[in-house]
This record gives sequence, C-alpha cells and structure tokens, in this order.
Amino acid sequence: MTAPASQSNMRPASPMNQPVSRWGCLGGCVFLLLLAIVPMFIFLLLVRGELTWRRGEFVEDRVWLITGQTASGDERGLGYSSSRTVTAVSDETAASGPLCVRTQVYFFLWRGQSEHLTLCDCYTRSANGLYEASGSCP
Repeated sequence: MTAPASQSNMRPASPMNQPVSRWGCLGGCVFLLLLAIVPMFIFLLLVRGELTWRRGEFVEDRVWLITGQTASGDERGLGYSSSRTVTAVSDETAASGPLCVRTQVYFFLWRGQSEHLTLCDCYTRSANGLYEASGSCP
C-alpha cells in the first residue's frame, strides 16, 4: 500500500521554510530606515556644518563639525550641545524670577582632546515681553 500523494510531499517545518514574522518584517524596515537616515544625516552635516533641533525658546539640541587649530593643537570631530531650562532660583517664582538655561556641551573628537562643559545663564523678562540676559546662574 502506498501513501497518498499529499502526505509524501510534506516536509518537516524548518525556520528556512517559514515566512518572516511581523516582528522580523518590522525589524527589517527599521534597519532599512536607519540605513537610509544615517548617510542623509552625514551629508546634511557636511553640507551645512551644523544641525539644530529647536523645540522651544530655550530648549534645543545642536550637532556641529569641529575642524580647526587651537592652542592645544589640531582638533577634528563632532560637538553636541543640549540646552534645557532649569527651575527658578532663590525664593522667586518662575513667573517673576529669572529663567535659567543649562547647556551641556560634549565633544567626540577623533583628533585632539577635550572635556565636556556645563554652562548656565539666566534671563529675565523685560517690559516688552522679551528675555534679556541677566548673568550666570547663582
């Protein structure tokens, strides 16, 4: 007695015979998107020299190219700065007191050496509604 034709053609299931799962497809799409975005990011950085993402009056992120001579020698790499507002200082309220902005700067150098910086500047609102610099943070 011979087996029916449908049973003789069945092979055991293996990972190579199964279609890609939804997560595998999503992961592949994300990988291809990153593969396309990274060269575009590098191209824009080379053409413009810097990229800035501003999300508010005092909140921004910035990436820029570092190429040049300094007192310590030739430096090349990337700089990244992140500016964020911090809470009001002393006993004043945020509405009437100074608004302080902390900026952290990081350097990723492939030639030269540098340490990261933290800067803090305060601003007060003038009568016309604009902010004016009022010095560094206390």
